[in-house]
Amino acid sequence: MMKQVARMSRSTFKSVLKLTQKKFRKAERKFLIEGSRLVEEALKSDWAIEMLMIAKPALEGMEGVNALKSAQQKNIPVYEISEEELRKLSETVTSQGVLAVVSMKEQEPEAFWSSLPRQSVIVGFDGISDPGNAGTMLRTCDWFGVNGVLIDRNGVELYSPKVTRSAMGSIFHLPVLTEIDLLQSLRFAKNLGYQVFITTSSGEAGFPSTPFPEKSMFIFGNEAHGVSPGIMREADGRVSIPKFGKAESLNVAIACGVILGSLRIPNTIGKAERPLSR
Repeated sequence: MMKQVARMSRSTFKSVLKLTQKKFRKAERKFLIEGSRLVEEALKSDWAIEMLMIAKPALEGMEGVNALKSAQQKNIPVYEISEEELRKLSETVTSQGVLAVVSMKEQEPEAFWSSLPRQSVIVGFDGISDPGNAGTMLRTCDWFGVNGVLIDRNGVELYSPKVTRSAMGSIFHLPVLTEIDLLQSLRFAKNLGYQVFITTSSGEAGFPSTPFPEKSMFIFGNEAHGVSPGIMREADGRVSIPKFGKAESLNVAIACGVILGSLRIPNTIGKAERPLSR
């Protein structure tokens, strides 16, 4: 039998509302997620959930009831919030009325690298600035079984609402090192035997006709400027997607999907330029 849901106090609401700002998320090491699907993924994960918040209309629907049951089974506090409070917390036009506060999971570099299997794929985000692109790329990495993701400190904030919403729960599945020096991590990976490939739209390379090395890292660059010069100099090879139409460029999240798909699906056609021209 479900317990009665308590109303959220004003002071608790104020502390949650602060998490809509990056500086408070960083200080508190907590972030806000919204949506029944995203909350469901968090509840199924081993991440620490501080509280669940449900608007009254959501409590009358199956998704809200299921979230409530799961939270109470895990002894997670559940609070009812008003429509006005929901509007202040929500970043969506039509909110489902289900939110949660989650503690950030600190991923230590040593644990990240030691947990990677012998045959593994890593993806690096080099200055990816659009939250929607970053979230979609995380979701894509999750779909194609990427073993780890590196996010440069000059890129997006992993725990921003737009990133978590676009990732659709994939941040709870993937090992991610965020706010790092990507060039330094790239060099460390090369010492571990990884070969690093940058992605380019220049058309100077294509997909390989032979399999990628068992330890491969793919770097996707900033939407406007591409891969940074320092990382370009350190790379072992480059991969590009052949152009057949007249579009000026390809969205970086789409490019991520095409390249990772070609990696996982055998018998791709083309040749990769390797080693990288200096």
